[in-house]
Amino acid sequence: MIIWSRWGIVAFLFIGLGVGLGFLLKAIAGLGSATGSVSGVFVGIGILLAAVGLFFFDRLVVARHLDRPRGMTVTRQLAVPYQHPDGRVQTHEVVPIVDPASGQQLTVRPRSTLFFIPIGIWPFIIAAIGLLALVLGVVGTATGG
Repeated sequence: MIIWSRWGIVAFLFIGLGVGLGFLLKAIAGLGSATGSVSGVFVGIGILLAAVGLFFFDRLVVARHLDRPRGMTVTRQLAVPYQHPDGRVQTHEVVPIVDPASGQQLTVRPRSTLFFIPIGIWPFIIAAIGLLALVLGVVGTATGG
């Protein structure tokens, strides 16, 4: 079963990037041997940064280029096959689908989803997860856990 459509899988990649970024930040801070709640703080920060990155990736790449509206077309058979000068025979042509009422070409806007949730919503879900990890890490560190 596929749980994503189009570019929805990118949300998983950003979550993994955020966890990796959190451990990288922990190593840069010199706390590589620390475990437990200290890791939760840095992983929470990394996931929050990944949520910000996914937000801008969605707005600047997915919405503008990958999921932009496209004109709908249909392939129809030609009444008489057409022979090109190079010898190829064309039996079908691609034509736009036009709304009979308005005369305008119909468009379709593809959607990228993960678990049937649009990719534009995932930065907020990931940010909530990162914030939860950050709060639990800070509370665990403060209580000595």
